[in-house]
Amino acid sequence: MTDREKIRDAFAPLHASADTLTEVLNMTQKHSHTQPVRRTARRGLTLALAAALLLALGVTAYALSAHSGFFRSVFGTGLEGRDAFEVPITDEDGNLIKTEHYPAVERIEVDEELAESLTGGYIAAVGQSAEAGGYSFTVKDLLLDANGIGALTVHVSNPAGHGLSLSSDYGPGGHQPFGWFLFPAGDELHFMDDRDYVVPDTFTDTEADIVFYFTPFTPLPKDAGLTLRFSVYTEGMDPPAWPKAELSIPAQEKLPCRELAGDGVTASLSPVGLTLRYDAGTLGMDSIVIVYADGSEYTVQGEDLVNFSVASISPDQTASYYSFNRLCDADNAAEIRLQAHRFDDTANPAQRDTVSFTLS
Repeated sequence: MTDREKIRDAFAPLHASADTLTEVLNMTQKHSHTQPVRRTARRGLTLALAAALLLALGVTAYALSAHSGFFRSVFGTGLEGRDAFEVPITDEDGNLIKTEHYPAVERIEVDEELAESLTGGYIAAVGQSAEAGGYSFTVKDLLLDANGIGALTVHVSNPAGHGLSLSSDYGPGGHQPFGWFLFPAGDELHFMDDRDYVVPDTFTDTEADIVFYFTPFTPLPKDAGLTLRFSVYTEGMDPPAWPKAELSIPAQEKLPCRELAGDGVTASLSPVGLTLRYDAGTLGMDSIVIVYADGSEYTVQGEDLVNFSVASISPDQTASYYSFNRLCDADNAAEIRLQAHRFDDTANPAQRDTVSFTLS
């Protein structure tokens, strides 16, 4: 009998209503800026009974996770996916040169119990804040692995309006009203690549939460913290004079990675990202698929689907880093299947020499 079944059976005599039990099992302390949780005397009694029963059964209370908002936004459907699309590339006369294909981005419901078991102990509640140019920036939660791949959440507010766009389309000449720059503490020259997304459920005229995915270009030192620098774009000012703010994020315990290898390629896999070590100067990666022990697959990169938000290649072209937008059950990964092409064969993609690797 599973833990969830034990809870269901134990609560059955206490509550005749099935939906009351479902509420207890699924109740989470959500990070919500628009829908405050309504507490009632009945819920308080129910949660007290639930807590007592969980202790009696020795069940870990993942369903009551305080990380629900983080999981949903970073790994789940809190951010929107997209369908595959084509972009025509034309010359100055409007003649079609080529058509670029952009694969779909898939967002699925996150298994919060699995997410809590794999990552919950490594999520740091940072809480650091800084202000610049009328904006307030607060780093909420941070999760990163041993190679420096990860995600953090930032709350942005400005009483005069934050100027953000959910679509990231700011029109001709437009741009996000502020920029940021992430690097290991004390090592500004080795900045980190990143991509940010506004969380729709938190979006108002003056406030928003942002998910910030990042990858390093060089391995993050084990005991290094992070520095996040903000620059607020100000009309009529030269960039050096723009208001700036800086947040220092202390070193955090990092998610361990699993090592897999095969055919001269090695990989470090964690629930949040993948580090591949190979000759990136001669090979271009076309497909990355993680195969789990039960036969199911996680497509990190493919022709028609991607499940990473940002990637980077080390300056010496010996490693590439991928920050996932979906939780990876790294503990149950049986193998990683790679397909790549050689850069030095031909400029015609249809004639490229392709090679495959299997890491286990």
